[in-house]
Amino acid sequence: MNLKKALAGTTMAAVLATGMPVAAYADGAASTRNIILGGALATYLIIQHNRKVHEKYAEDSSRIAASQQQANNAEAAYSSEHRAYMAQLAANADLKKEVAYQHQIVVQQQQQLAAAGIHASYASPHQAALAAKAAKARGTKAPQVATVAYGWGDL
Repeated sequence: MNLKKALAGTTMAAVLATGMPVAAYADGAASTRNIILGGALATYLIIQHNRKVHEKYAEDSSRIAASQQQANNAEAAYSSEHRAYMAQLAANADLKKEVAYQHQIVVQQQQQLAAAGIHASYASPHQAALAAKAAKARGTKAPQVATVAYGWGDL
């Protein structure tokens, strides 16, 4: 508000300092030209303003689309990781079943050996093979032990 008062006061002082205002003579062609140029300038300014506004809207829309794309990518990544985790859980459950089955077989074999009166405390088929070689070297018979072969050959 103070700026408007200062501007009005300065304008009034300039008018009083120059004397009485004199009527301006305007040429009809110049006046028409100035009106057309003023209208063209106003139209140009409005068009430029609208262009800037639309550019800003487009930038906002692309930023929103990018953030939604990022969110969709994150959701897809989460979904993929969740599926992989569930598959790993299923594989772990299968491995637990396999280990339990193998343990059951080992216990059965130990019971069969105990029922047959054979005492074998070998921890692996490799150790059983070493014991058989040692017994052969001594000239005695190695105890018969049930072994499991995995197709790897002698280690």
